[in-house]
Amino acid sequence: MAFLAYRETFGRLVRGSAQAPSPAELSQVISFARIMLIVGLVFLHYQKFPDSNVSPFVGVDLAQNPLATFVNSFILFFFFSVVPLLSMVSGWLFFTFDANAAGAGLRHRIGKRFTSLYLPMVCWNALFLLALGALFLLRPHYPLLGELNIRFDRAGAMDYANALFGLTRHPIGFQFWFVRDLFVTALVSPLLWLSLRRAPYLGMAVLGVAWLAGSGLGLFFRTDVAFFFYLGGFLRLRNTPLHIGARTAWAVMALYVALVTLRTLAPWLIDMSGDRPDLITAATRAMRLVGVVACWGVFLQIALTPLGAFVARYGGLAFFLHAAHYPLIAEVKLLLWPLLPAATDGWLVAHLVASVLVTVAIGISLGLVLARGAPKVFALMNGGRSGTGPQNPNVAVATPPLTAAKDSLVGS
Repeated sequence: MAFLAYRETFGRLVRGSAQAPSPAELSQVISFARIMLIVGLVFLHYQKFPDSNVSPFVGVDLAQNPLATFVNSFILFFFFSVVPLLSMVSGWLFFTFDANAAGAGLRHRIGKRFTSLYLPMVCWNALFLLALGALFLLRPHYPLLGELNIRFDRAGAMDYANALFGLTRHPIGFQFWFVRDLFVTALVSPLLWLSLRRAPYLGMAVLGVAWLAGSGLGLFFRTDVAFFFYLGGFLRLRNTPLHIGARTAWAVMALYVALVTLRTLAPWLIDMSGDRPDLITAATRAMRLVGVVACWGVFLQIALTPLGAFVARYGGLAFFLHAAHYPLIAEVKLLLWPLLPAATDGWLVAHLVASVLVTVAIGISLGLVLARGAPKVFALMNGGRSGTGPQNPNVAVATPPLTAAKDSLVGS
């Protein structure tokens, strides 16, 4: 009883006077979150400035263009919350079946994930492989080829298999590592379901420790996908309210911005010239937990406004933009780089923003044109998702009840 009273008090502090969103409103928030997070992912995949020797994963470069490298690194660390939040939403939507028919529900969802995730991933990678392979034959020294994780001049059979299917290494469209890991997570979802029902905190601890330690458990490229997918399922099965009050949302966002700023300035405080300290790596991963809450809370405040509703209409293009944005952004970077008048901080930041905006504009425009002119091709490349309009039909599905007495005691 004391635990329940504490949980209710904590809930009131987090949510304040905010009302729980209706299923339609929650669907709109999820659509808004998806497209905004993928735009954030495009920013993240800008990576380092052309001709720069310092990775933004290190932090600010105090020796050269400190302002521009601070902005680039800050954006990268801020959008580290993209994969966790997308994974959590996916896990929350996944576990919507009746607990009494879990076997059929799991089989159905695994099959759906094959057609909505893995099959379009393979199609996109085949398209990239053909196009970039042709580019290699025509211009083997073209700069874009150096940005890829496959070298056509020495690639073997396994390299091509990975380029298509992402078996043991990232595919040619390296952003699809996330889609591949999400599909593998769906494949092992029967084990996750068993853990969520019988030992929820043990499963959470195993996946959480593996994630913080950087272990893929022999299955994943990165365990954060499975860990946050599991957290999403955990929240779903316990009917945990998802709404956050405006005051709490903006306070957590301020905390997250402070943490990201501190991480970006780490080279100013700690020697990062050699191997990155393990504590810094673990702390960088852990701050994603704050980022997930911060971004979700702020999305709740914005998504239900007229502007948020307009953006949410394009949530169905999130997968298409995710699929199309790389190596597109690498090529856009190369094309825009010679146009810079000077490599000053201001122009470098302008190059970053322009590269991302051009990439997003091309990706979304291509999706809309394909959806109108070749809807069957678009459906295949977008995993069956509609380009615009309402999304997320599983939002309104009743949460499967937890009937065991001990489950009702552990709560959310």
